[in-house]
Formats: sequence, structure tokens, C-alpha cells
Amino acid sequence: MGGILGEAFGPLETQLHFRVARQSALAANLANADTPGYRRVDLRFDDALAAAGARLEQRHPRHLAAGEGGMPYRLEVGPRGTRPDRNGVDLDHELVLAKRNAGEFQDLAGVLARIVALRRAAIGSGQ
Repeated sequence: MGGILGEAFGPLETQLHFRVARQSALAANLANADTPGYRRVDLRFDDALAAAGARLEQRHPRHLAAGEGGMPYRLEVGPRGTRPDRNGVDLDHELVLAKRNAGEFQDLAGVLARIVALRRAAIGSGQ
């Protein structure tokens, strides 16, 4: 697919797949909140970009620097927890991350819906 609208589908699809995979990791953290010795896992978006053949660039000196490559797609974040059972899951923090991730998925789905509506309008297929 050529043009601006066609080029948008690839990155949107990559981001949507990433959001689904991240939600699964966050759900696993929530499910294991009481599992002794469990270490939380998370996915990083810059790793998903690298897997898709893209990378973040710092285009302005005041922008945050892009992360270095070579990190695994699935990460163990931080040491084991400080609770007596050594569980590293903070339930409140995981719920906030899951809610934000779901919101970002909804935003991406909305963008995709608008692109599809624009394509339909451009080819004259009606509403």
C-alpha cells in the first residue's frame, strides 16, 4: 500500500501487537502477586522497535536520549522483592501500568479506525 495512509498500517500493527503482549506480561504479574519468589516481568517498547528494524533517535539536545540496544525483549525488572516471601510485585504499581497500557491500546485502535475511515472516504465507499 502506497501513500501516507498505507505506510501507517505497519507501525500501528507493531504497536498494537506490543500493547497486547505487554498486557499479557502485566496480567501475569498481577496473577502472581502472591507467588513466593516471583519476579515481575515487563516489555520495553524500544526493544519492540528494534525487533521491527526501527530505532529511536535523539533529534534535539533537550529530548531524552534513546536507550541502548541489546536489551532482551522480555525483562526482569529490579531485584527480588523485599517482602518476606521475596515477591517483587507491587499490586498498585502493576494496576496503574495495566490501565495505562490499555489506554494506549485504545488510542492506537482509534487512530487505526480513523485511518480506515479516511481510506473509505477517499475511495468513495460511503460511511
